[in-house]
Amino acid sequence: MSSISTASPTATQPPALGAPRIVGLIALLLVTIALPLIFLPMEASWGHLVFHLLGIATCVLAVLLLRDVRRLSQGKAVPVLTWVTTVFFAAWLVGHIGELFVVLTHGGAHADHDVFDHPTHVFFASIAVPGWMASVVTTLILLIAVVVSVVRRARG
Repeated sequence: MSSISTASPTATQPPALGAPRIVGLIALLLVTIALPLIFLPMEASWGHLVFHLLGIATCVLAVLLLRDVRRLSQGKAVPVLTWVTTVFFAAWLVGHIGELFVVLTHGGAHADHDVFDHPTHVFFASIAVPGWMASVVTTLILLIAVVVSVVRRARG
C-alpha cells in the first residue's frame, strides 16, 4: 500500500468566477451609469456633494471587485480587461476626490453653482468625466468577456 495520495484535478484550479461576481459586475455597471444621471441634474447643492461621496465609494468598491475578478479569472483577456477597467475607475476616483475637495472648500453642501466653473473643479472634472465614460464602456466589455469565459468553461 502506498501512502501517496493523488489530488483531484480541480484541487489545483482556482475557484470559478461565479454568479456573485457576475451579479456584482452588473450592479457596478448599473450604479456607474445611474449615479451621475440621478445626482447631477439636481438643483439642490447637496446633490453635488452626495454625488462625489457616493462616487468615491463606488470607485473603491469597483477596484476591490475588479481585483477579486482578476484573481479568480483564467485565461488572459479577463485579467487584462480588469486592469484596464481598474485604471479608468482610478481616474474617476481621482477626479471625484479633487472635485469633492473644491466643493468642500467652497461651501460644501451649500456651495452654489459657480463651483462648477472653478478652475480646479474643471481640471478634476476633465479627469473624472472621461474616466467615468471609459469605466462604463470597459465594465460592459469586461462583463461580456466574463460571461463568455464562464460559458466556455461550462461547455468544456
